[in-house]
Amino acid sequence: MIRSFFIGFAVLLSFISASFTSQAVAGGRSVYTDTDLKYCSLHSKAEEGEGEWANFICPGYAGIKVYISEADLRFSLGYGDNGMNQKSFSQRLSPFNTVGKKMEWRLRHGRPIATILRYYTETGTGGRKGQILVVTKLEGSEACHMAYVDALANKDANEIAQSAADRLAAGFNCKTDSPVRVGEWGVSAF
Repeated sequence: MIRSFFIGFAVLLSFISASFTSQAVAGGRSVYTDTDLKYCSLHSKAEEGEGEWANFICPGYAGIKVYISEADLRFSLGYGDNGMNQKSFSQRLSPFNTVGKKMEWRLRHGRPIATILRYYTETGTGGRKGQILVVTKLEGSEACHMAYVDALANKDANEIAQSAADRLAAGFNCKTDSPVRVGEWGVSAF
């Protein structure tokens, strides 16, 4: 009888553990905020002779500030009070680019773990154009690019980006890991 109690208890623990694992693997949910610069405030801009750059502050999910930087026709973002010191704030895609007007925040247990933002890319006058989904990890005061998805090469690009955010966020290290390309590639300028 004691043996069957322990076997039953072990089966119950195994079932509970599997339930929590499947919830974590299934990922979270999404919320959306605006990244249209008309809803943002100017934080700083180049003085005469400093080139052309500007930094904006936009409202993000749950009061998190989103810093958007535009310099040399390329955009980058940072998150929270430390946003302008994060790795993501200095990570820029090589081709000229602009950012989409909506940002997707991936949440796990109500806490943001990543963002997904569409970048519109181009290689210059008459050059190749594209759309890249940039998946950025959010962890405490740090943020960094975690994955890239060619949105024109993958008909289910949004789902691929969501899956990458949910799957990679827990184990991705902004200090040591490099962003990965996920899905099919070769259509968009990157």
